[in-house]
Amino acid sequence: MSIVHKPFPKTTPDGPRKRAVFTTCLISTTTVVVAVEGELDACNARDLADYVEHSIGSCTRLIVDLRDLQFFGTSGFSVLHNVNVSCSRRGTDWVVIPGREVDRLLRICDPGGGLPVANTLETAMAAVVRGPRRHLRMLPRT
Repeated sequence: MSIVHKPFPKTTPDGPRKRAVFTTCLISTTTVVVAVEGELDACNARDLADYVEHSIGSCTRLIVDLRDLQFFGTSGFSVLHNVNVSCSRRGTDWVVIPGREVDRLLRICDPGGGLPVANTLETAMAAVVRGPRRHLRMLPRT
């Protein structure tokens, strides 16, 4: 397992508040883990979407680990939805490990469980390996 720290814009502390720090870990040639720590809000949520898109590369499995976030704003939920759509478009199996802050928001914004969620890294690995997850599909007009 190799950890790759990729520099990305706006991931350094900004004043007294700690911003989000993104880390990529290649588990295999097909599986990547993107971990985030710090705070994810309207100022940097789009950076996460860009970072994930950049980190996936040719991988067909993605785990987004958000357990180390101290704050997760509503714009973060929009980013997770965008990641879901992007992964569906690419045929990438993915799952998010929420953590306390993210779990709280998912219970409010995603009560039907539309996003793929796992509680531990082990269950996340099993979920993406098990694949294929049902992806969004366009329905033909009738």
